[in-house]
Amino acid sequence: MADYATDEQQVEALKKWWAENGKHLIAGVALGLGILFAWDWWGKHKDQQGMEASDVYISMTSAVKAGSLEQAKTLKNQIHADFSATPYAPLASMALAKLQVENNALAPAAENLQWVIDNAKQDEVVEIATIRKARVLLATGDLEQSEKLLNTSFPAAYTSIVEELKGDLFSAKGDTEAARIAYDKALLTAGGAAEFLQLKRDALGSSAENAS
Repeated sequence: MADYATDEQQVEALKKWWAENGKHLIAGVALGLGILFAWDWWGKHKDQQGMEASDVYISMTSAVKAGSLEQAKTLKNQIHADFSATPYAPLASMALAKLQVENNALAPAAENLQWVIDNAKQDEVVEIATIRKARVLLATGDLEQSEKLLNTSFPAAYTSIVEELKGDLFSAKGDTEAARIAYDKALLTAGGAAEFLQLKRDALGSSAENAS
């Protein structure tokens, strides 16, 4: 504005600038406010959605504890339909799979665990679901697919449980030596409670005993 000699010229320049740029400025401010309001709404929406998903999930876990398979299945479907983007969706599938296993519905349990493997965003949840599915497939006699899952790369924290499952797998295949090796690896990292694991390993004896 300092380039203009008189106040009138300054005012006319301001009017011209406003006429040329005012609409764009208003649009920019409106857009900025819109983004802020949208972000605030999305945050509140996510919080609200999370609370609603939590309520349904709590109801579902109660159904699981009560052994109500059909009710648990209905609530899991509701979570998947309405809250599939929340962390409760994979947890619901895992909870239902556990109840299905308890009711010997192994094929549906495997399907729910596969959904978790395909859709969960947290690596830890995927890893646990993978191990659980390998266990389910082992129980169904699908040794090939179970072994394929167990050969996935897992963090060191899962070594004991994965090696124990491999021991069970090799035992089921009749590969006693491989089962011994797997059980021994499991025992090395098992920590405290490993009595049942030790019993399974002892039942296989040693290589020298079986050779004689």
